[in-house]
Parts: sequence; structure tokens; C-alpha cells
Amino acid sequence: MKLLLFDAGNTLVWLDHAFVVEVLAEHGVRASEDEVLGAEYHAKLLLDELVRSGNGGDDASRGRVYFAEVFRRLGLPEAAFEAAARRLYQRHFEHNLWARVRPGTTDVLRQLKDAGYRLAVISNADGRVEALLEGVGLREYFEFVIDSGVVGIEKPDPRIFQMALERAGVAPADAVYIGDLYEIDVVGARAAGLRAILLDPLGHWTALDCERVAALDELAARLGSPA
Repeated sequence: MKLLLFDAGNTLVWLDHAFVVEVLAEHGVRASEDEVLGAEYHAKLLLDELVRSGNGGDDASRGRVYFAEVFRRLGLPEAAFEAAARRLYQRHFEHNLWARVRPGTTDVLRQLKDAGYRLAVISNADGRVEALLEGVGLREYFEFVIDSGVVGIEKPDPRIFQMALERAGVAPADAVYIGDLYEIDVVGARAAGLRAILLDPLGHWTALDCERVAALDELAARLGSPA
């Protein structure tokens, strides 16, 4: 394996759980950051079901479904969904909701680069993911960033993965994709012939037929040295 391709949201940069907690509190709902993370797991299950059934829509519509399920799981009254969503979308427009870098992320990326891996990003995003990675200090670790909002193709379409392979000049057998959504990341990457690893921070995806890691710092041990 020579090329490691990463998802961005909830893989390299994480949802601002503290802000979600703040928005919920504005509507009288008390929740912890860990509870938001747990609600996200159920939202991912719902997205997987929709994509698998062919009703996944596009990234923007999936985002609306995602947050509605997070709100529902955390007990926000449905009448408050629209107002809470507006607060989140405004924050995303101004600052990007996925901007939290977990401790140790830069150490992992540096370790992988030093081991001889080539690193790049494929993200379903709105055209701003490269600037986001620059802003949080991660861009320097990646050869290139492919943003669906720029190229006009979204995961799980295998063409966006093939685009990355062509840009890097590597064969599918020499690449691995790491992301947090099974039907979008794992199924999409496999359709393009890549090995796929699911990021499973809560350890809940035990029934899925794929490799899993709980955190990025497990990658080096899982992958070994590049051939």
C-alpha cells in the first residue's frame, strides 16, 4: 500500500460537539458532547439505510437528515428543528462546523508520511475543505485534496476515487481509503477497487464486513510499512 486517502469530516476534522450542545441548550435540551457523538452514530445508521435503498440524495440533503436524526435522538422537540438547524448552518457558513482536530492527529499523519506513505484527501464537501485543512494546520500533510464541491462528483460514486488514483498515478491495489460512513466511504472505495477501513470511534460497527479502527493512531499498526 502506497497511497492513503482520507475522508475529512469526522475523520480528520470533527463536528463541533460543544456548539451543538450550546444550540440544544438554547432550546432547553441538556446534552453532553459524548451524547452528541452517540446520536451521530444513529444518524450514520440512518444515512447508510437511505443510501443502501437508493434514497440517499446528495450531500446537502443527507446533512439535513443527519442533523434531524441527531436532534431527535437527543430529545429536541420537532418544532425546534428548523431554528436549531439554522443556527448550525449559519455557524457552518461562517466557520465550518467540522473544524475540531483531535489530539494526536498531526502526530499520526507525520508518522505515516515518515514511514513512506503518500497521503491525500477525498471529501464530500462544499468547496471549502482544502481551506479548512489549511486553517487547522493539516493541509501540509497531504499531496492533494479532492472536494466534491469542486469536482462535481460525490462519494460513493467510484469516479471520485478513480480521480484520486489517476492524480496520484497509483493502482487501486496500492491505495487505502479511511472514512466514517460505511455506505458512502467503504462501499464507494471498494467499488473503485480500493481497500477500505471504517473509522469506528464507539466500536459499534461490529456486524459490518469491513476493517475497522477506533482512532487514526491505530492505522500504522494495521497497515505496517508501505511496499
